[in-house]
Amino acid sequence: MSEAAPGHLAPATLVEWALRGDGPGDDGEAARHLTACAGCREQLSRLRRVVTVARAVEAQDVPAAPSRRVWESIERELRASGEPDERPPAD
Repeated sequence: MSEAAPGHLAPATLVEWALRGDGPGDDGEAARHLTACAGCREQLSRLRRVVTVARAVEAQDVPAAPSRRVWESIERELRASGEPDERPPAD
């Protein structure tokens, strides 16, 4: 996780709050910052929306992996197109 921008709450803190569904609790300094900082409030709001949507996903919503037949078809098409079969060297 990245560090907080100067003068802002740490991203890890905002993620934790979004996952728990709460806020700064007894941390008066964080509560004051969140009240005064539109950027941190917006970030927390976005994170909460992501958590809500992610928690609503059900198994049937997740796409299944393509079948072996599909991958074989892709391989045949790539060979027929003359595309190189090699991957570039890793840095």
